[in-house]
Amino acid sequence: MLPIPVPAAFRIIAHRGASAYAPENTLPAFDLARAMGVTEVELDAQLTTDGQIALCHDGTLARYGHGPRAVEALAWPDLADLDMGAWFSPHLFGGTRMMTLPQLFDAYGAAFVYHVEIKGAAAALPAAVLDAIRRVGLAQQCILTSFSYAALQAVRRLDASIRLGWLVRSIDPAICDQARALALFQLCPQANAVTPEQVATARQVVPEVRAWGVNGESVRDQAAEVQALIQRVVAAGGDGMTINWPDWVRRVA
Repeated sequence: MLPIPVPAAFRIIAHRGASAYAPENTLPAFDLARAMGVTEVELDAQLTTDGQIALCHDGTLARYGHGPRAVEALAWPDLADLDMGAWFSPHLFGGTRMMTLPQLFDAYGAAFVYHVEIKGAAAALPAAVLDAIRRVGLAQQCILTSFSYAALQAVRRLDASIRLGWLVRSIDPAICDQARALALFQLCPQANAVTPEQVATARQVVPEVRAWGVNGESVRDQAAEVQALIQRVVAAGGDGMTINWPDWVRRVA
């Protein structure tokens, strides 16, 4: 039965906003997450050639209907007027524009905790993200994440205190050693691999373990798969998850 109860302190993080219901990383998706009562959002940051931080998950624009051009190879004026909603629903979201990280901060301020995933290969992106956060005084509202350990190293060299999370497939002693070396705040394993033993191991070196990949790949019964993943993360003792359906979970006292 939905919504599935989770512990009171569990992080319910709207993945790219409420991306099951609105186009990912756009204002409608973040607006809907807020309307659902969600207080944490995940988003994807890439750096344009003119130094703007664009919110876009894929490395290219192909999935959104704009061909194989790479986001990092374009300037912001090339991206600002693209329709980022019609691929999801032309009727409901046609004309929706891409956002920048500063635009997101301007729209919501301290209303959200922001899980900012550093994407792509632009060497200047970590510094640009930190600068955008400092300009609006939201360091306490941000957790920076990445699959790239090198990107997290770059952030840590620039800021000793910002909270960092490493997106990994699973957790093992070698991962924990690297987490300890960077004083990470989170280890973020894939939901379909997380176990109570992994969570217990990770908690020896990081305050939190939160999962990613609560998406479901089954064409026949995606809903059942997603619900099973939610329950797996909770049963493992995880501290939170990113989820496209944030209304499918509910905190209980």
